[in-house]
Amino acid sequence: MKIKIFYGPDNAFDDFIHTYEYTTMNEVMLQVVERDRSITIRTEESNWEPPQHYYETIVCYRQGYSSMTSSLINNILLLFRNVECNSLYLQNPPTNIVDTLQSKYDVEIEYYDYGKLTFDELTELKRLYEERIIGQERVLSFLLPVVNVTRVRQSGKPIVIMFYGPPGVGKTETAKIISEAIYKSDNIKRFQLSMYQTEHAYKFLFGSEPQEDSLTKELLSRETNVILLDEFDKVHPNLYSAFYELFDEGRIVDRNYSARVENAIFICTSNFLTMDEIKSRVGPAIFSRFTECIAFNHLSDDVKKNILEVKFNECYFRLPEAEQELLSKLSKHAMLEELGEQLKNMTDSRVIKNTIEKYLSYRILKEQKLL
Repeated sequence: MKIKIFYGPDNAFDDFIHTYEYTTMNEVMLQVVERDRSITIRTEESNWEPPQHYYETIVCYRQGYSSMTSSLINNILLLFRNVECNSLYLQNPPTNIVDTLQSKYDVEIEYYDYGKLTFDELTELKRLYEERIIGQERVLSFLLPVVNVTRVRQSGKPIVIMFYGPPGVGKTETAKIISEAIYKSDNIKRFQLSMYQTEHAYKFLFGSEPQEDSLTKELLSRETNVILLDEFDKVHPNLYSAFYELFDEGRIVDRNYSARVENAIFICTSNFLTMDEIKSRVGPAIFSRFTECIAFNHLSDDVKKNILEVKFNECYFRLPEAEQELLSKLSKHAMLEELGEQLKNMTDSRVIKNTIEKYLSYRILKEQKLL
């Protein structure tokens, strides 16, 4: 049996298997269960033997392990007692499955290549940032050099950047821009760490059962090498040790999975306003692992006016044409003037966008004479 293991995202695994003709591992397991039922029913038939199932290609996507029992994951060879297969493809399997298969078969392992940063991608990062982030011009002079570290660094050690400052001023959007510039996708792996205060958080960070989600398991399927650790300062202090090897070596191992994240860009965020506050919260061991800390400032009134106009145009032109026509009786200038009266209550870009959407909704209903 030819066995190939692939570590990486779903779309890349589809390309890796090179075929549309295959049987999923779940389908095989269902047929094996049906076979075992037949064995129980026919035990009195002395000449009867269980059927031997043959499959040209069996494929197990990363979601397939969730339906396996721990016993099967630890003894995957039991599945093949009466199953013959020419090719077996596995995506992001638990380490127990890998170790068991390697004990009997030659196993080919391939890791998805996330590539190395280029000057063209840095240029695109600068362009996208200047186009989409308003009022944080100073950030770019720190961001470009630290992102470029991934290009000049010889080891695979990740870079770890702390974005800190008030909410809604561009921290998360900047992380997405980095991913879009380098990987043509802003679909970054995002972990909301403010929830990591419980026993469940411990299991997520260090692993529990192979069927359950964990940080390591999630990192294996990332589409880009930009990873957002949102509100990183909210992690329980006893759990920061989970990130030591990840930040130092670009590797993380839990009870069931192992992931490589060489040359990754980790973006940590915090709503603290100073580095001293962050260091006091996360402790010196983690703070010393930040490659750079970059401050995002509060938005001035002039910046908020600029954002208001940009976001208004975005929201307005996303409306259906009929609703744009309905609102055309009012000038955009007049609508912006009305919105500007609420500017003092708009603390950040999220609030600005939310206010615009509510305003347009109100105006549409007003023109329809529903209010």
